[in-house]
Amino acid sequence: MMRVTWRAALGIGGVVCALATARAGEAPGFSGKWRLEPSVSDFGKGHAAPLGRTDEIRVEGPWVQVASLTVRPDGDTLRLDYRYRSDGAATNRVRGQEVRTRGRRDGAALRFDSEAWLGPVKVTVAEQWRLSGAGDTLTFDRNSNSIFGKERQRLVFVRAR
Repeated sequence: MMRVTWRAALGIGGVVCALATARAGEAPGFSGKWRLEPSVSDFGKGHAAPLGRTDEIRVEGPWVQVASLTVRPDGDTLRLDYRYRSDGAATNRVRGQEVRTRGRRDGAALRFDSEAWLGPVKVTVAEQWRLSGAGDTLTFDRNSNSIFGKERQRLVFVRAR
């Protein structure tokens, strides 16, 4: 397996930042710390923008590990930790509920199709992750469906420095 590493010099004083690390089968550039940009995100009908959100993503082979910290509009915090596979199925427990997700690569993007049962209610979520050409913006396009209706969201993150 061949390992390729890209590095770019950023900022004054020769600050060097790893922009992306890729191995065969990995999604280059998704790893890192990401900060939500509420002003350019669309949270869907009836959802208030959080005061803040940071996602730390680590890609290791087919595994995509996410540690998410959200500060809600009322100041309360929500921490979620979960793992996906970019090449198949994974199961997580999110706030006590089992969530089954099937991941796959779609060109340079990652796609995750999830399903959970909240009591008698089935919820499905289809999510696509895309990086900007420069690798400094990450966009989650999310479509969910439940008995409460269909909903679309677009969450835009910038790489935290």
